[in-house]
Amino acid sequence: MFSQRISRLVAPPRWVPLPTACAALTGLIGFVGAIFFSFGMLFMWVFGAALHPLDEWRLSRSYAEAPAIIESVKPTNANVNRTPVYEYRFHFQPGDGEPVNGTCYTTGQTWQDGDRVAAHYLPENPEVSRLEGSRRSMFSPWILLFLLIFPTVGLAFFVPPIVSGVKKIKLLRSGEITGAISISSSPTNTSINNVPVMKYSYEFRDRLGAIYTGASKALPTEKIGDEAAEPILYLPSNPQQSMLVDALPLKLPLEVDEEGHWRHRGSIKPVLLFLLAWSLVLVHVGIAIIVLL
Repeated sequence: MFSQRISRLVAPPRWVPLPTACAALTGLIGFVGAIFFSFGMLFMWVFGAALHPLDEWRLSRSYAEAPAIIESVKPTNANVNRTPVYEYRFHFQPGDGEPVNGTCYTTGQTWQDGDRVAAHYLPENPEVSRLEGSRRSMFSPWILLFLLIFPTVGLAFFVPPIVSGVKKIKLLRSGEITGAISISSSPTNTSINNVPVMKYSYEFRDRLGAIYTGASKALPTEKIGDEAAEPILYLPSNPQQSMLVDALPLKLPLEVDEEGHWRHRGSIKPVLLFLLAWSLVLVHVGIAIIVLL
């Protein structure tokens, strides 16, 4: 049977301690995801400020043309495959409108001061322009795909713990306790600090005696498999939703207090990690909203 820390668990609904809820929603995997996302977005803000993918796309689809004169040519601090990127400042007159100043870039020097080159511009907005054969962005817009790798990987680590965490909190609050009939483990393709995240598969019987299977993912831990009947929570209304109690990302096992409610025995570290992870993500989301607006 279950150890004393589980056997006194009262019937639902139960109170879920804040540190436990924070650990379920983020944990170490979610925190690592937030770090990846934050660093990736820092690179995005630094290099993305020099990119104008929408303008490049609009100019590639439709543009007007006018003769332009290059006013200055200078190398930038940027390089592409060790070839310096050059900045060109030019001016042109769009039709009968007022003269317009523009800036564009090429990898390697293409023109000199005073050269006359055709300028491509948007008829409805001549400020969006570039010289023929150049680009508006300091780097090729395709670099945006490279810049998106780290934020995307970060979100791939950050979002799933939130989705699964909501289910875990629901199970802690409303789940029914039972024990595993059998349990096995196998490594997943995800690692944290070179330690593979394990997938723990198990079978259990619900209160009607029907057998169900389930799985929980967690870093290797001695807490799983240390009891004769490993405690499992499942929803009576949907036994397909279940989890190993000891698969929660907590340093110490989750216990039950004298009144039969969950008790978090440990530090407030999960709360701090939760707040820090969400702060990192929300700061960049807020910046993105401001930039887009």
